[in-house]
Amino acid sequence: MEQIMNQNWDLASLYPDETMSNKLLELSAELDMTIETLSENLKQLNRSSGIINLSKLVKFIQRTQYVQNGSEEFDDLLICIYAQNTNNTEVIGLLDHSAVIKSKLQSIQLELNLTLANLSEDLWAELLRLSEVDPIAFYLLECRQKGKEQLPLEMERLISSLSINGIKGLEQHYEQMLTKIRIPLKMDGEIKEVSIGQALNEAIYAKNRLVRQDAALAIKHICEKNADLFASVLNRIAGFRLTIYEQRGWDNLLKELCLQNRIMDETLQTMLTSINQHKELIKSYIQRKIELGQIKNPSWFDLESPHFTVAVKVPYQDAVTLIIEQFETFSDSLGKFAEEAFEADWIETENRPSKAEGGFCASFPLSKQSRIFLTYRENYQDVITIAHELGHAYHNYILHKEPAFAQQKGTSLAETASTFMENLVVDAVIKQTTSKEEKLALLEMKISNGLKYVGTIPNMFKFEQEFYEKRKANVVTAEEINTLISKAENELYDGLIEDLAVHKWMYISHFYNAEKAFYNIPYTIGYLFSNGIYERLKNSENGVEQLNELLRSSGRMTVEQLAERYLGVDATKTTFWDRSLQPLREAIEEYLYLTEDI
Repeated sequence: MEQIMNQNWDLASLYPDETMSNKLLELSAELDMTIETLSENLKQLNRSSGIINLSKLVKFIQRTQYVQNGSEEFDDLLICIYAQNTNNTEVIGLLDHSAVIKSKLQSIQLELNLTLANLSEDLWAELLRLSEVDPIAFYLLECRQKGKEQLPLEMERLISSLSINGIKGLEQHYEQMLTKIRIPLKMDGEIKEVSIGQALNEAIYAKNRLVRQDAALAIKHICEKNADLFASVLNRIAGFRLTIYEQRGWDNLLKELCLQNRIMDETLQTMLTSINQHKELIKSYIQRKIELGQIKNPSWFDLESPHFTVAVKVPYQDAVTLIIEQFETFSDSLGKFAEEAFEADWIETENRPSKAEGGFCASFPLSKQSRIFLTYRENYQDVITIAHELGHAYHNYILHKEPAFAQQKGTSLAETASTFMENLVVDAVIKQTTSKEEKLALLEMKISNGLKYVGTIPNMFKFEQEFYEKRKANVVTAEEINTLISKAENELYDGLIEDLAVHKWMYISHFYNAEKAFYNIPYTIGYLFSNGIYERLKNSENGVEQLNELLRSSGRMTVEQLAERYLGVDATKTTFWDRSLQPLREAIEEYLYLTEDI
């Protein structure tokens, strides 16, 4: 591509003038008004004597879907505005209002669940026969089942209302605490106060080990000073969630996780069993890295820091060209989608102060667009991150054509397209390079990313379960949380790493998520599920059509159903998960082979 790509996204084309946009405020007012109307309409439906009018119920469902899309659009835009400038305090009040909108919408959803649960079998069957209901039948079936299991309506409404200033308020408080933490680091000959994300980047990617060690020590020092405060917030979030589980009579800690991700506990445990059977391979890779680095007392930052590096930086323009070309190798339509996303300024990548850390893809279902956020630092890892987030945007592109209820997908299935696109790019780059050093650097990056999913995340999942079990009895101190982390990490690394990142529970934001329980492990499910899809479809003549159908169905099926329908496999058997681990196994084996003579 000849034109120079802009590194700032365009939010103004969606809602001019950001937070004070009349269009944005009009959407907020419309959502408020429509929610009130919907609430009254549903009460009238349920108060009506005799049989519920299905025609009115369908109209209610359709209007609710519009509000659901509107609420997502409103919330994601506010997140984008805050992420591009964390000093923008004006947006915080609007984020509070967005939480209120979501709470009210959840209250309506709870009553809809109960309404559907109370329908007679004949009326329910009649409802499902309606053509306008067919695309959302799976979602409505879930609603009906939830309605049969939920607490009395007023209790569920009370939980939803209390969540605004309870678990959701605590999550927002945590985010503000984290963004305000500053780590003093010596950079360019002077001490600079940097964010936790910048400090972690220095600890992992600085070329000089002493610089990385200093960054790690600075992080540890600041975390120790703030640990009690963060532990208090984490305890309250967990306590709130456990109280809800207790009220609902849920004995299984993973019930909400499984419901949210449309996966059976049996399938989840099978996946974890498969991962555990590959632990020796993970250990062999870590051991080789330590040997290559000739490190006597390895620390957590040595494990994550790449031993091999690509000498040249990757200018943003080159990243754009690379991604589009590799997307085109799979299909012309996918390549065109990526090209249009870049040209339409959907992507914010500028490296500047005051931005939030991390990367994400925001969905705007009313506008039928997406926006991607990250900080681009001219390395291949960031190239892969763009490809990953473009996968989310492509998934949105497919689902934005569907009704709102058919767009709802668990986190695990949400990672399907993103990991697929990530694989497309990283595998192509590894294959194309003729330099052994560069190939090893890229293999290391692929392995490191994979080990996050099949090593770090399952390990943090184990830690989180143990933390919640301990929290049932009492508040867990910061020191006890550190001990739980140490225990889990030692089991994974088998004593190979002496200095562990025991405070990582403070800056892994997934632990503090109010809406998604055990938010880390769905990424592992999505990573491995996507690997299975990738291996099956990457060389298929009609691979893009099959992928599109799978993505389109991601809001209408369980993980097990998708695996059976589109891959012809049984996800409750280790065979599927073993095969999904094969690309990572092959990458590690190639890495071990190429480093034998070094």
